[in-house]
Amino acid sequence: MNQIAQSAMPLRVKILVALYALLTLIALWRMTTFYAFDLLTLGVLPLLFGILTRAQWTKVVLFFYVGLQTLGLAAISTTAIIAYQITPNDVNLAFQGYDIPLIPLWLLLSALIGFQWWVGLSTVTGTYLAQKQSKTT
Repeated sequence: MNQIAQSAMPLRVKILVALYALLTLIALWRMTTFYAFDLLTLGVLPLLFGILTRAQWTKVVLFFYVGLQTLGLAAISTTAIIAYQITPNDVNLAFQGYDIPLIPLWLLLSALIGFQWWVGLSTVTGTYLAQKQSKTT
């Protein structure tokens, strides 16, 4: 009798999949509303597919994607700090008429990126992605 043995998805990977599903919806909204196509928003699509199918390349793409996010946040943060030193009154972020406070936004983005690094570097995730569906007799 053949049965497919499949380990359950760990909770941290489920949370990551939910985060990436949310980012996929935001990317599709952004793509249709602003016609914006970039790697940070649309790069989540192959990553989400890879996690769900346990593709061999998923861990590499995960590190590349989170590394790209880390570099982007570092670049934006550095630019904001330099701009704040020059003209503090001009450093603000507004979206559809709402002012977004920069420090809480930076803390939120740092926490999200840190969470992704934690999940990506954990042995639980590595074990989950390395296991394939296998047939036992």
